[in-house]
Amino acid sequence: MAGKNQIAGGLYLVPGPLGNLGDFTVRAAEILGRADLICVEDTRRSLKLLNHLGLNRPLQSYREQNHLQAWPRIAAVLSVGGVVALMTDAGSPTISDPGAMLVASARAVGFTINSLPGPSAVITALAASGFSANQFTFAGFLPARAVVRRKVLASLARHPWTLIFFEAPHRLAAGLADLAAVFGSRPALLAREMTKIHEELIFADLRTLADLVAARVLKGEITIVVEGFKGEEEKIALDMDLLRKLALADPRPTKTLVADLAAEFGRSRHEIYQFILGVRKNG
Repeated sequence: MAGKNQIAGGLYLVPGPLGNLGDFTVRAAEILGRADLICVEDTRRSLKLLNHLGLNRPLQSYREQNHLQAWPRIAAVLSVGGVVALMTDAGSPTISDPGAMLVASARAVGFTINSLPGPSAVITALAASGFSANQFTFAGFLPARAVVRRKVLASLARHPWTLIFFEAPHRLAAGLADLAAVFGSRPALLAREMTKIHEELIFADLRTLADLVAARVLKGEITIVVEGFKGEEEKIALDMDLLRKLALADPRPTKTLVADLAAEFGRSRHEIYQFILGVRKNG
């Protein structure tokens, strides 16, 4: 058992600040100060935090892609009762960030896992949105490919819980355009650069946000919170609007499109086929 001033060996998941270094917890700083090895995404970025804390500890670059190369060194430290800290560039490890493979490997061998609470873009943006936080779904980054992205969004269009997405700045305009096309004018929050000097929280409906981003380049870390689906009236409007857009723009063969949409919207193939013919004929 560790003494009063000691920290027991094991893997510690240490959330990093989203931007404001003042959000780093006392316990997290203590873990880093006692760590025999700190695994990080970007050693240059992590050095800024360590310098701020006045710490000089061994660093190990860790990403899912270099797991096989990094794991032997990490396992060697853990096997002798050492302290290994896992951090990401911002927020909690494994949440749309590297770490799940490392945690799984450490658990499989029997090493102790310790997960610290701390900064999270998901929770910070959700709390600021004012939408229901009793039940919510974090959907991570939207797919880069437009066809896949629209299919994912279509599957979430009638989801009753608050939805949270991450998006990269260079895909933000396309992502918001598809959110607006699929979800319509649903209330949303776009949170940018949270806790940083240029933090910006933009509350608007999705169509307004899509228009805003189409006319203005937004940079930095971006989280989008969308209010959940509210009922039958919205369902009907969403279904018709989405079906019309898909009938006109979806590149899939008609036979495939009819089968997929019939299953997705709970309608007969004949009904969907007739609807698609009508839309493509009349626009």
